[in-house]
Amino acid sequence: MHFINIYLHLHLTDTLLTLKPTRLLMKKNVLLALALMIAGYSFGQKSADVKANVFHNTVYAHVAYGYPGGTLKTEGVLTAAAQFEVGSLFYINALPLPEKLKLGVDVTYMSISGLINKDNLSNNNQTNSYFTAGIKLGPCLSYNFAGQWVADVFVKLHPHYFITGEQNKYDAATQFKMGSSMGLNIRYKALMLGCEFTSAKYDFTVSDLSARSVQATTSQSIKLPVTFLSLGVNF
Repeated sequence: MHFINIYLHLHLTDTLLTLKPTRLLMKKNVLLALALMIAGYSFGQKSADVKANVFHNTVYAHVAYGYPGGTLKTEGVLTAAAQFEVGSLFYINALPLPEKLKLGVDVTYMSISGLINKDNLSNNNQTNSYFTAGIKLGPCLSYNFAGQWVADVFVKLHPHYFITGEQNKYDAATQFKMGSSMGLNIRYKALMLGCEFTSAKYDFTVSDLSARSVQATTSQSIKLPVTFLSLGVNF
C-alpha cells in the first residue's frame, strides 16, 4: 500500500508535465524504479530498527563471585575468588544469519580477579592470595529467544599477568600467561547475568613444610580452573 501511494503520487506529477511520448515512457520507468527503491528502503529500515532494539553494540561492566577448582582447591590453598570486568560487544552485521541470531566479537578491556582462602581470612589468619590482571578477546554468538531477552555464548583467549600476594606453601613469581574462557550470559535490557569458566596453568615453587632439615622445594606447573557467577549491566 505504501508503494502504491508513492507510485500514484509520482505518476500524477508526471502527467502534468508536457513531454514527448518516448521521454514520457522513460520518465515513467524511472519513476517506477524510484518508487520501488523508496518502498524497499522504508520496509528495510523498519525491520532494521526493530532488530537493532535487541542486537546493538554494547558496553558492559560486571562483578562476579568465583569457585576455584583443581589442585589448589583440593589442597585447601584457595576457596573463593572475585572478579571485575569492563568490555564491549561488537556485532558483525554483514553476516547473513537468521533474524534471531547475531555473531559478534566480545572484547574485555579490563579483567581483574583475586583468589583467596576465605576460611583463613575469616579467622584473621594469613591466607594464600593471588591476583590476575589482563584482557579477554573472542567470538560471541547471540540468540534472541524471547522479547528483549538475549543469550550470549562466548569463547575467549585470556592473556594476563598472574601475581602472588600472601602465600604459604605455593609460591609463584609474577608471570604472563595465556588462559582461556568460555561461558554464557543472559541479558534483559540493561541487566546481565552470567556464568563463566576460566582456566590457565601457572608455575609454582612448592615448599615441603614437613621437612625437618633444609626446606625442600619443587617446581610445578599447576592448572587453576575457576567458575564465576556474575551480575552486571550493559548499555
